[in-house]
Amino acid sequence: MASIKDRYAIVGVGESERSKNSGTTPLHMALDAARAALNDAGLEAKDIDGFMSYSENDSCTAHQVANYLGVRPKYVKDIMGGGSSTEMLIADAIGLIETGQVNTVLIYRSMNGRSGVRMGGGGWGVDLLQTAIEGGSFIIPYGAGSPSQWFGLFATRHMHETGLTKEHLGHVCVSAYEHAQRNPKAFFYGKPVSMEEYLQTAPLSYPFNKHDFCLESDEANAIIVTSAERAKDCKSKPVYIMGMAARQCVSHAHYWKNLDEVAADYVAPEVYKMAGVKPEDIQVASIYDCYSWVVLRQLEAYGLAPRGEVGDFVAAGNLRMNGKLPTNTAGGMLSEGYTHGMNNVLEIVRQVRHEYEGTERQVEDCEIGICTGWAGPDIAGAMILRK
Repeated sequence: MASIKDRYAIVGVGESERSKNSGTTPLHMALDAARAALNDAGLEAKDIDGFMSYSENDSCTAHQVANYLGVRPKYVKDIMGGGSSTEMLIADAIGLIETGQVNTVLIYRSMNGRSGVRMGGGGWGVDLLQTAIEGGSFIIPYGAGSPSQWFGLFATRHMHETGLTKEHLGHVCVSAYEHAQRNPKAFFYGKPVSMEEYLQTAPLSYPFNKHDFCLESDEANAIIVTSAERAKDCKSKPVYIMGMAARQCVSHAHYWKNLDEVAADYVAPEVYKMAGVKPEDIQVASIYDCYSWVVLRQLEAYGLAPRGEVGDFVAAGNLRMNGKLPTNTAGGMLSEGYTHGMNNVLEIVRQVRHEYEGTERQVEDCEIGICTGWAGPDIAGAMILRK
């Protein structure tokens, strides 16, 4: 495999307004996010020759976004996808730049995820649910009809095997809410949660209560990727991609077959090898957090906490700002907002840039960070970024 280490960079990030009812279209929000990312990079729309997006049939096309920005792009791509799609499309962008197809790519996710098609509260018909996962027809008729129920089954098994408790899930949530108190744009800004309150909250789908769920939101995020050489001409501080594993999968397409593995187990060795670093070199993290347990399982998979000890790791406060691994420092999808992971990528870029320098929101002296994507136990990706 050819090395891409430090040869490509993220040079622009931006987002639209985050809300529960945007009152506008995904196209409008995508344009807001794209213009913010262009401004961040100090680029003009004409400098972008590749446009990509991912969605769940709830968005606008890359061609539309390019046209409304006044550009005839050389390349457009729209894929069906949720978690881990950001990392996959960044890898695709690198491949296109590497082969001379394009020079600079804008990637976005735009969705009315609260007021429009909701992952957890409507808009998913029975047919879609039946095909959302391999073997869905065998479990959905028995009541396992949502991601929270599917992931809850994996979580319960993992908790049984490793001794994780409900309180350990709570530490993930409490730390995320604590980070959100430093982020005025987070949905739960001004709404911290204590461990006592967390434990007293009624379950929705065991072992999860409402605090363990990601937030549904109306918003758009955008990222601009280019070569390290072109990054030198951008206004922003480039964040270099040290290594990435775009999308790995588990050993069997019917991922209920082996509940002990998740795709991140396969991603981890690849991404560390490419980046030339070890887990102990990671100083800040954005860990995909559609549910609290997903964070715990990934901390284990990426070697950031040993199997059987991840509960003690989070209980010691290591996900907090003064911990060993400040994680999801904007609040993550549990308390900031939810764009299938792209908002977490924006935050890791800003942390590694030291964009919050001089405020309590900045992780001190961080230079290397990891960002993970999770489409489910079966599919995952990750990037390691540096200043």
